[in-house]
Amino acid sequence: MQNYKIKIRNACLNDSQSIFDWRNDEQSRRMFFNTDAPSYEEHHKWLTDSLLNPKQELYLGEMGDKRIGVCRFDIDSSTSKAEVSINMNPEMRGKNLGKQFLSSAIDEYLTTRDCELTATIKKKNSASRKIFEFVGFEHIREDDQVIYLQKPIEQVAFKKVQESDADVLIELLQKRVFSISHQALPSTSEHKKFVRSSPYRYWGLVLQSGYPVGTFYLQNDNSIGLNLSEPHKRLVHKIISYIHKNFKPETEVKSKIPPYFYVNISFSNEALREVMMELGYLPIQTSFKVS
Repeated sequence: MQNYKIKIRNACLNDSQSIFDWRNDEQSRRMFFNTDAPSYEEHHKWLTDSLLNPKQELYLGEMGDKRIGVCRFDIDSSTSKAEVSINMNPEMRGKNLGKQFLSSAIDEYLTTRDCELTATIKKKNSASRKIFEFVGFEHIREDDQVIYLQKPIEQVAFKKVQESDADVLIELLQKRVFSISHQALPSTSEHKKFVRSSPYRYWGLVLQSGYPVGTFYLQNDNSIGLNLSEPHKRLVHKIISYIHKNFKPETEVKSKIPPYFYVNISFSNEALREVMMELGYLPIQTSFKVS
């Protein structure tokens, strides 16, 4: 089961019974701050209200036909912080899925948002604490019964590639798994010469919290190249939004240059292909090397 990616979707009223069962599980209740067991009617009203609440987001994690759990985000508009909590399907406990589920839910939530995340966990809930710390939450304080965690905003920024970035670029190139244009890595001198040649319409470094995590480039045929260490939805969305905000497609040339930007992806790069599909971008062709 762990070889499959957890899919994240918005919760709906059809999930009411599942979420209710997980909520009333004895082990789950022991870890909640409110340990009461609500009636189904009370729960269903809560879920109905939650789905209509613009300050709240509920996600379901799914893997195949299995429901993994529910993840909840409550935004405080006065502080721009969102409180995060998760509750796993009891049948999915012990399968090492909590970290992947929480990470995927956070990626989904932050795709179109920039906010700090917080979590409040009972001290005895060591399993939940490990999951939150694994995805980047940091301990900020605690009292007798409770631990308070936070995950700072991971700022995404862009920088135009310059000749002085050659060493950073080759480090990223050495980490790259997928390639379209070549298989063998260039030598350091060859790569520096390539950087000096300014080969693209625009070539940008992608920085996450100040750390280089990839590059993107635009070509004069309106194609976009994305080279990312880990192609998460939030990161790809930020790059595409930046391109649309700062650049316009080159003028259309029939049968040569389309009137829109498009992304070329290595056929074997399933992760990036999946992210593009999840963001709503449609594939337009598949290219084959005939040699």
